[in-house]
Amino acid sequence: MSLIVTEVYDALIEAGATERKAKAAAAAIPMVENLATRQDLTELKAATKQDMAELKAEFKQDMAELRAELKQDMAELRAEFKQDMAELRAEFKQDMAGLRVEFKRDMAGLRVELKRDMAEFRAELKEDIGGLKRDMAVLKLAFAAAVLALLVKLVFFP
Repeated sequence: MSLIVTEVYDALIEAGATERKAKAAAAAIPMVENLATRQDLTELKAATKQDMAELKAEFKQDMAELRAELKQDMAELRAEFKQDMAELRAEFKQDMAGLRVEFKRDMAGLRVELKRDMAEFRAELKEDIGGLKRDMAVLKLAFAAAVLALLVKLVFFP
């Protein structure tokens, strides 16, 4: 059973209310000890302001710490990034140097092959030209002999 304000209950009974209705009405009214006074509310307001100020200060402190951590993390990331980039540059330079050496070696090999092929081509060309010269000499002789035979035939056998 809930607590009731006995003064209110008694007054309601005297006024002619039934016992059940008087108990219900008296139970609905809060006890004076449970009600807050103006002073209680002022103290509660001051305590709430104090709590809010403390929370605000805590929040500012937490935000400052978070900013400091983020700055530190960003500085570390920046340093790692610079280190990684330097390593990549060095690796790239090394790879490029290796490619240059390989390219020069391949080009030198191609030059040697080209010179050899050109020398073979010259030799074959000289040989072919020599063969053509011999063929031309033979043709000249054969042509000269044919012309001479034709002239002899024309002169002596008209």
